[in-house]
Amino acid sequence: MYRGFNVKNITFNGNYIDIGLHQQKQYKTIIDKTLDSFILDSGNLDGSKMQSDWFPTIDADIFVSHSHKNMDLALSFAGWLKDRFGLSTFIDSSVWGYSNDLLKKIDDKYCTRITDGLYDYEKLKASSSHVHMMLASALTMMINKAECLFFLNTPSSLSVDNIKQKTMSPWIYFELTTSRFIRKPIPERRIQKVITEAYAIIKKAELNIEYTVDFSDFITLGADELKAWSNGIGIKGIETLDKLYELHPLH
Repeated sequence: MYRGFNVKNITFNGNYIDIGLHQQKQYKTIIDKTLDSFILDSGNLDGSKMQSDWFPTIDADIFVSHSHKNMDLALSFAGWLKDRFGLSTFIDSSVWGYSNDLLKKIDDKYCTRITDGLYDYEKLKASSSHVHMMLASALTMMINKAECLFFLNTPSSLSVDNIKQKTMSPWIYFELTTSRFIRKPIPERRIQKVITEAYAIIKKAELNIEYTVDFSDFITLGADELKAWSNGIGIKGIETLDKLYELHPLH
């Protein structure tokens, strides 16, 4: 991940949500795998294979973090990015939305008591820990792999307590915190651009538990900023992000 953007006060008209839905459906083709394919000869489950199959790392330019209450907005935003710039977007719920499905499969098969068929509490704690660790690892890899993280800042995702912004979502807190500490490599094309520009200059002579979140590394984007980014774009693809970086340079 190279840059993070704090997106506020945006709305979309038209069929962008359909474009976003189509893109996310392409990421869900392997979710229907059964647990039997993950069982080793020892009878244990292959956790590495489960993670790679259920929570795969996908090639995407943008990672979108959002509240589950803003799913339609996230899909519309993804559709707009695809339609306007040709950028591929990974919406985080495409991963964590299926963690409960995987957990239910594991719990039904491995966490019920023989005596009465009810769930065993201790086994449920263990299965939850494993699935949530897989999910956290998958999200970390996706954030690291995407070039940018766009956070949809809405009243559903954050609340304001005096000056501090807080979230009650552990996953939003996890994603935003992770984005602060993972490496931030400069894209190769940006390096080449800087080298080229420098050379040209020489020649002439970016449960209700509250978590405080930190946006000091993020650039805030609103409708006006997105419009400014969109204006004058004559190409589509990853290079369109360069204009966004130029409009909002690192300080």
